[in-house]
Amino acid sequence: MPNGSENTSWWHRLIAGLSKKQVPPPPRPPPPKVDESAWAKSVERARISDHLNVHDLGLIIFNESQSYTDRPDSNEPMVVARQKMAHSVINADQKWGAQRQTKWASTALPIEPSENALRNSAVRAAYDSSMKAAREAYLSGTDPTNGAVFLNQRKDASRANLVLSNRRPQGVPLSTQSGPYNNSYVRGEVKSRTAWLDTYFEK
Repeated sequence: MPNGSENTSWWHRLIAGLSKKQVPPPPRPPPPKVDESAWAKSVERARISDHLNVHDLGLIIFNESQSYTDRPDSNEPMVVARQKMAHSVINADQKWGAQRQTKWASTALPIEPSENALRNSAVRAAYDSSMKAAREAYLSGTDPTNGAVFLNQRKDASRANLVLSNRRPQGVPLSTQSGPYNNSYVRGEVKSRTAWLDTYFEK
């Protein structure tokens, strides 16, 4: 160990070194924010087929299910039921093309609600939920209906086959059943304050 002035110098250097604080590395910059609105619009422009895009799919689901809202005893949220409805429309579109609407599995038309209608918070919530369901059904790699091509709205929880015409009296079997949900429009297909949303297989 050094002695005398050398010892003092060494000691000063030691104290100076210990007293130096390490400078922490600069914080990582935050990741850039994702413009979710722009992303959603981009997905909605995607084409499912030559005659159907994701936005139109969302409009179909909205016009089929606008009057339905969750209940405490619903077996799943409305947005999940809407995804199943969206899958059934996609499946039918892939099976029958343009004839889905005109011949085999017709649904509500993809009509855009007015800006005035969308100022209503309940209508806006149903619209946003339907668009989300359409986007997620399109992006999903899994079809929870296992290929269902028909959808139906009921006032009860019957799991019987859906009879579509006299030519097929045996009907088509149930794939999924979602509900019960509140129904605010009783002058439509479901004349009840309670509704179930079902999908069906083609046989």
